Amino acid sequence: MKFKEIIKDKLKRKYEFTLKASELNKEVDQQLEKEQPSIQMKGFRKGKVPVSLLKKMHGEALLSEAMKSATDTAVKNHFDKEKDKPAYEPKIELVNKEWKAGDDVQLTIEYECMPVIPKFDLSKLVLENQVAKPDKKSLDDAMNSVRESSLDYQAVKDGKKSKEKDQVTLDFEGFIDGKPFENGSSTDFPLVLGSNSFIPGFEDQLIGLKKNEEKVVKVTFPENYGNKELSGKDAEFKCKIKEVSNPVLPKVDDELAKKFGLESLKQLEENLEKQVKDEFEQASRVLLKKQLMDKLEKELKFELPESLVTTEANSIAMQKDNNNKSAAPNEKINVTKEDKKIAERRVRVGLFFAEFGIEKKLDLNEAELNAAFENEARKYPGQEQDYLKFIKSNPQAQQAIRGPLFEEKVVNSILETVTLKEKKLSVEKFKEQMEKLN
Repeated sequence: MKFKEIIKDKLKRKYEFTLKASELNKEVDQQLEKEQPSIQMKGFRKGKVPVSLLKKMHGEALLSEAMKSATDTAVKNHFDKEKDKPAYEPKIELVNKEWKAGDDVQLTIEYECMPVIPKFDLSKLVLENQVAKPDKKSLDDAMNSVRESSLDYQAVKDGKKSKEKDQVTLDFEGFIDGKPFENGSSTDFPLVLGSNSFIPGFEDQLIGLKKNEEKVVKVTFPENYGNKELSGKDAEFKCKIKEVSNPVLPKVDDELAKKFGLESLKQLEENLEKQVKDEFEQASRVLLKKQLMDKLEKELKFELPESLVTTEANSIAMQKDNNNKSAAPNEKINVTKEDKKIAERRVRVGLFFAEFGIEKKLDLNEAELNAAFENEARKYPGQEQDYLKFIKSNPQAQQAIRGPLFEEKVVNSILETVTLKEKKLSVEKFKEQMEKLN
């Protein structure tokens, strides 16, 4: 079948082709003749129903099937001949809108080709593996983080005002339109000011109060509050401060270690040292991977399918809006030049990775996938089996795990090919490099 070229611009393609009515009718007749012997109808012996009657009854449905089959075959043959791989599902449209049975079917097919990925000698690529050894300050900072996560609180002298980061113990009762509401009260409730664990604005109004002081706190429940009956409503809370306590860092001793289920301070220090080393190694990996992406982006030159770039840019912009929680429902996604630039980079490198993975036969095996699924399931304690059932029946969710896993496998293989040079940095310089990524 002949395909007439309409558009051939970079990766964009559009062709017109025709399905002959005579060939479609022939296909319908052959199908009816094939099925006739097994058809039984009232008033006729089995296999003796006239083909003309069958055609009248089932011809329209069979013609539709014949058109679909002929279209699929024509398109497949076209792709084989042109050696085209569409970047997305081709758009096929009927040209003769007034078509009726007995007419030739004129169609157009429109799509973007996947680009030909140029060969690239990775052995010529030189990368610097930037590493740093944790210093005393890094280990001290890690210990201080542990101490801050396990603060003790010491009551202040009577008459001293509360400030941010203090803990207040209070009784409170909430009212909406002058009436108490369910679960709106508590006694001897410990609240760290500035922890943002209460309704926005609540904690701020308790700063500057003394023990035994009372205050009516006025707030508005957020529109997206978990309890819909309270969402967006104004409320008043009658509060009484019963204690004000300052945060006190715990001592660095065995007792601190025991708070984290460890036997001794030595064991805590060893755990922290390993944790910091692991964090540095992960950071080195991130820097190395970023450097690899940068160099590949610079070296690889080929056209990109606009459809893939647009989809990726929309995804980036949507994720950004979700993180900022600034986009209103049904609001049009605002894709910036930076979003598009990042999308082009991801698509370019992603297409190269896919080609490299195929060439090196780096597909993930069942054991690797199952291990990844089980690892992900551990994030949902008590619901692991439910999660595994969900993931194994949801291809989209599987791809969200498969994609990064496959990428890591490709990166590992590439790093075995390139020339790696270790570059030792001070902790300060190392952290500067990491901050640039953020």
